[in-house]
Amino acid sequence: MMWFRSTCIAAAFVLCALLVSAPASATLDTVIGQRSVVPDKPFSACSDQAHRALTSVMQTATEAGAGSGHWFGVDNVDGTPSEIAIVECHPQGTGYAVSFTCSAQVPPSVDTAAALCTKVIAAFNASATASTGGAAW
Repeated sequence: MMWFRSTCIAAAFVLCALLVSAPASATLDTVIGQRSVVPDKPFSACSDQAHRALTSVMQTATEAGAGSGHWFGVDNVDGTPSEIAIVECHPQGTGYAVSFTCSAQVPPSVDTAAALCTKVIAAFNASATASTGGAAW
């Protein structure tokens, strides 16, 4: 009877070791993107650009609270939320500071978090160029 217990315990340890060493089906990739300060442009311009950038890249843009300047977009792949991009605007002096944070679950997302942030930052700058005739920074 003792050998049976010992065998079961050994089998449990082997099974745990195999399960722990098995490859993960997906990884969560997160990146804190660039932060920039834009002098002499109103805080509302940052918020407008964040909304337009997230809408163009993520197809959705939601402000965390009215007038907060904290925007996020979530993208679904195969019906599962797998990408999120966050754009945060903060008043600073006569301008604003803006920062970008992105996460992606790979797979099902085909983009890494860094690639996603690159797209959002490019869209943010394109939005600034379209509305003011010059880059955001």
